[in-house]
Amino acid sequence: MASQSKVRYDSYIQENQLKSSKRRDLIFEHILQIQGHFTVDNIYQEISKIDRGIGIATIYRTVKLLVASGVLTEQTFGEKKGWFEIADQKLEHHDHMICTSCGKIIEFHNKVIESNTYQIAKTHRFIIYSHKLEIFGLCNTCQKQ
Repeated sequence: MASQSKVRYDSYIQENQLKSSKRRDLIFEHILQIQGHFTVDNIYQEISKIDRGIGIATIYRTVKLLVASGVLTEQTFGEKKGWFEIADQKLEHHDHMICTSCGKIIEFHNKVIESNTYQIAKTHRFIIYSHKLEIFGLCNTCQKQ
């Protein structure tokens, strides 16, 4: 997975004749270590501990580049935009449960839901190009509070 991301990243840099950047490489390497979804602010909080001189604009530009190169995909959960995940992190389709209190995102895969989705489409003679399921509610932690 990381090697596919590295190939995409390097190819994009070369194809677009971009100069080498230590900060961009630092951000890229850091992002490869993340499991699940993250925001630019999440990345900035972590990277600024390593490189105090880095600006959030550098993070934004690098994330935009990583989306354009196919390394990252951007997700929107309800009205909240600006969530990202590594494109190759999940080889199979997955859905999300989003806590409306703390914002926690729980990924899950359910074969019954997948099967039913395609069966419903078939019944209605509908061709699915893509789909997403978002379930909003309270996570276990927020329920206890």
